[in-house]
Amino acid sequence: MTAMTFPPAAASVRRLGWWQYLTVFAALPAPQAIPQQVDFLAEFVGPAWLRWSAGPSLRLTALAGWCGKRFDRGRTVNLVRAAASGPLRESLPMQAALAPSPLDGRMAVRLQYPHDAGVPWRWAVDELRPLSDGCWLGMMHVALPGLRHLRFPFLLTPVQRG
Repeated sequence: MTAMTFPPAAASVRRLGWWQYLTVFAALPAPQAIPQQVDFLAEFVGPAWLRWSAGPSLRLTALAGWCGKRFDRGRTVNLVRAAASGPLRESLPMQAALAPSPLDGRMAVRLQYPHDAGVPWRWAVDELRPLSDGCWLGMMHVALPGLRHLRFPFLLTPVQRG
């Protein structure tokens, strides 16, 4: 990994090697609060194989067209778009909490899907930590034996609601 200032900005974490995200995430500051009243656009980050396969893989699930997250007065939901120019719609609510990350024991915003969310989301956990520019680095994992140590990175960039 090249030298990086901490906490880094989104531009410096877009194209890291897959395993480098674990190191970067562990070095990020712990969040002080859960984001409030903000929409984030999502971006798949990491090596090319991961960026190219993430969208098609999600098309097989309830998060087809996933493009972000909304934090709104204590509610947290995913944002999806059926077509590139279509409207955003809310899908699959999550429970947000400040909680220790199993990765390093330090606090992260932990997003847990409900038990009735369907496969694989009932076992999915998203963890978020802030970057220096208002963006957040997310790490998704599936809380099942044999899979819980695989982390899939994504980037959340705040956008104006409109």
